[in-house]
Amino acid sequence: MQSAPKSRLDTFAVIEAVASRLDESPPLLRRRWSAEAKARILEAALAPGANVSAVARTHDVSPQQVFAWRRKAIRSGELVVLTRGSEPVAQSFAPVEVTREHGARAVGLEIVIGDATIRVGSDVAPALLTEAIRAVRSA
Repeated sequence: MQSAPKSRLDTFAVIEAVASRLDESPPLLRRRWSAEAKARILEAALAPGANVSAVARTHDVSPQQVFAWRRKAIRSGELVVLTRGSEPVAQSFAPVEVTREHGARAVGLEIVIGDATIRVGSDVAPALLTEAIRAVRSA
C-alpha cells in the first residue's frame, strides 16, 4: 500500500532566524599587562637555560608576545641582553686557526677551550660535537 502525498500546511515547520554576518571571528577581549608583569615575565624568559615557550605557558601568554615584548624593550634601551655587571658586553667569537700540512685535505678538527682539547674526525655527528663542547664549557 502506498501513502498519499501530504500537502497540508501542518507538515511544514517554520523556522525564524536572525541573519548575521559571520565573515570574521567574534572579537576577543584584549588583555592589558602591567609594566611590572611584563618585566617579571621577561626576567623569567631571559634567565639562563629558560625556555621561552614554557615561561609563556606558565603565565598564559603566547611565546610570540614574549618575544615582541623583548624586542620592544631592547629597541627602547630598557633591556640590554648581554651584560656583565653594569656594562654591556659585545658578542665575540673564538679565534679560529686553520692549519694544513703541505696542502693536505683536513680530515679532522681540533678545538681548544681553555686547557681542554677536543679532537674529532670528519665523520663526527654535529649533535655529538655540540654536546662535547657544552660539557667542556660547563666543567
